Amino acid sequence: MKIYLIMNLWIFICSLAGSIYGLHNFFKEKKALYLKMITCSIMCMMFARLFQVISLITQGDLNQGFHIGMLGIIGTFMFLFSANYGQMDGLVDDRTNKFRTTRIISLIAPALLFLTYIFFINTVDNLELKIIQGIITLFMMQCSYYSFKHIIIYDVELGIIKSIRKYNVLVLIYTFLNMFEVIGLYANIEPLYIISCILIGIITLILLPVLKEGVDKWKI
Repeated sequence: MKIYLIMNLWIFICSLAGSIYGLHNFFKEKKALYLKMITCSIMCMMFARLFQVISLITQGDLNQGFHIGMLGIIGTFMFLFSANYGQMDGLVDDRTNKFRTTRIISLIAPALLFLTYIFFINTVDNLELKIIQGIITLFMMQCSYYSFKHIIIYDVELGIIKSIRKYNVLVLIYTFLNMFEVIGLYANIEPLYIISCILIGIITLILLPVLKEGVDKWKI
C-alpha cells in the first residue's frame, strides 16, 4: 500500500504544480483555447490522483472497480484528444489524398496501444476492470493517433505544428506510460509500475512548460 500511496502522491503533486502553471499562464484573455484544454487535461489528472490518494489514506487500498477517479483519467485523454483533433488537425490536414499515407501510418500508435490492452485483458481476471480499461483505452487510442500524426505530418507554412512536436512526443509517451502503469499495477509487475508512475509525474510536470515554449514560437 505504501508504494501505491507514494506513487499517486507524486503524480498528484506534479499535476497540481502543472495545473497551477497552466492556470497562471494560459487562462488569460487572448490565450488560445488549445492551451486551456491542455491545462484542463492536467487538472483532470490531478483530481484523479487526489481521489486515489484520499482512498489510500482513508481505506488503505486502491479502488479495484469503477470509481470517480477513473473519470479524471478519461477526462485527461479526452481533453488531449479534443485539443489536437478540434483545434489543430484541421490546420494541417485538408482531408485530401495528399495526407492519406500519413493518416495510415498514424494508425500505428493506437494499434500498439490496442495490443497492450490485449495483453492486459489476458493478464487480469476481473471483468469489470477489463471493461473499464477498455473504455479508457479507446480515449488513449484516439489521443495517441493525433499526437503521432502531428509528429510526422508535414507542417503548414506558419510552423504551428512543428513548434509543438516536442510536446506531442511527450503526450505520446505519456499515453503509453499510463497504460504501462495499469499493466504494472494489475499484473503485479512492480518495477514497471514504479518506473511508469515516476515518468508520468515528470511529464505531467513539464508538459505545459514544453508546450508554452513551442507556442511562443507561433507567429500568428
